[in-house]
Amino acid sequence: MSEFQIDLCETHIIGSHTHEQMVGKQACQAFALHRIGLVGISQAQAPFRFVRQQPATSQVLLCLEGWGMILVENEWRRCTPGTAYLTPPGVLHAYHAVEEVPWTVCWVAYDDSLEQASVTGESPRQVQVDPQPLATVIAGLYREYMDQAEQVAMQQWTELIALYAQRIIGPERQERRLQQLWEAVNNDISNDWTGEELAARLGISGEQLRRLCQQQLGQSPMKYLALLRMRRAMALLSSDSYSVEQVAWRIGYNNAFAFSTAFKRHVGVSPSIYREQIRGSASH
Repeated sequence: MSEFQIDLCETHIIGSHTHEQMVGKQACQAFALHRIGLVGISQAQAPFRFVRQQPATSQVLLCLEGWGMILVENEWRRCTPGTAYLTPPGVLHAYHAVEEVPWTVCWVAYDDSLEQASVTGESPRQVQVDPQPLATVIAGLYREYMDQAEQVAMQQWTELIALYAQRIIGPERQERRLQQLWEAVNNDISNDWTGEELAARLGISGEQLRRLCQQQLGQSPMKYLALLRMRRAMALLSSDSYSVEQVAWRIGYNNAFAFSTAFKRHVGVSPSIYREQIRGSASH
């Protein structure tokens, strides 16, 4: 009987010989802006094993050293340095360490869903990439978390993690014309953008833009616009140069209360509390 036949019961085993360095969304508020739930580096050894039959979220797992086994197209394959294992929500995936072979991996677990999946597809897949960029920034975030835990610094590490993970997931996922649109929006973030105006810039209908953004970004154009605004707000709030009302105005909100409500929905705390947390972190 093959390993594929006997090892696909739902399984979550870390084991006493595996050491992990992790940062979760409770510790890093910027995770919410990228739908990231947890990131980490695992120095795995048997019996380290995960089988998820119908995972609710997606994940990027990247081998740094040694090797382990991953399930791709109903067969077990070696996961060696530079191999990324991309697992979409809702479909079976599995991976495990092997006896007496250390396996070091870094990973990004998303807090998304079938409707807003960071990794898409009908089955897990493997790709070959340079493992160092993602590994380096995850290690940098973990060091900051264990040392000063300043939210401003953690936000910068998070932006890099999101960027490098997205490159692994697939640079083709967001086509150039959509990138150019959001670059223009980011350069004029205070403009009162509408869905119709965004679509007109691409010369397509509002429904076409909605489908394109849903396919490539996992969310609607207006939700992604709000996300860009919240990222800019977090950067502005890290400075004492602007009041909350001024931050709201600079990112396109005429009403400070509406901005505060949106910020809390995305980040988990109000703008004023976020600023207090940044000040508190900086004073330690």
